[in-house]
Amino acid sequence: MITVSLTAVATAISAVVTTLLTKAVEKTGENIGDVLWTAPGKLLELLRQKNKAPSLTSGEPQILDYGQAVLELTQAAQDPEIAQAVVHVEAAVKNDQSEAAKEIKKLADEIKSEPSVVSLVNNGEIRNLLVNPVFHGEVNFG
Repeated sequence: MITVSLTAVATAISAVVTTLLTKAVEKTGENIGDVLWTAPGKLLELLRQKNKAPSLTSGEPQILDYGQAVLELTQAAQDPEIAQAVVHVEAAVKNDQSEAAKEIKKLADEIKSEPSVVSLVNNGEIRNLLVNPVFHGEVNFG
């Protein structure tokens, strides 16, 4: 059973954004670990292949609406393959001690406290999406 939490979704969004920005700027001064670099890339490629989460796959993370991104990735995570990729990104970030991982965690916390994301949680919009019988996993909101 795949567990997808709000933390996992926020971490995945943060990692994808960081990966896109790092690729675009190429001046982080730190070598991002292979898993920390490839896991978000694989998630992004999977989202593109399945035409999911357009706000994340547009290639313009600097103007990203985090509430919209959380909603889209939560919807996309109804697909078990995408849910597994989200969980994999979260695990990669949790297990990495680099400065990049710390920045991703910090951004994930900021995403979870964004008013638009808090509103989605408080209004039950995310829960309602993941109660859909198409989803084959457990959802935790933590």
